[in-house]
Amino acid sequence: MAPWLIPGGQPGRPLSDSQIGQRLHKIIIHPPRARPTALFTLAAELPAAIRAGMLGVHILFAVQWQKASGGE
Repeated sequence: MAPWLIPGGQPGRPLSDSQIGQRLHKIIIHPPRARPTALFTLAAELPAAIRAGMLGVHILFAVQWQKASGGE
């Protein structure tokens, strides 16, 4: 089993960010648009303090996302 989540074309190397982006774009997934949606969903499901630590963002930013998403 390869140590990489998404193995690249060359043995022992993962796909690059641009290669992953190209593959996602081909199947009509647009990462720049999907990221805010994923963060918004995460904000409704996890406490702000945990999210701030996981994502490396300031706690106030995490609280704002939580309020906007209708989370507790």
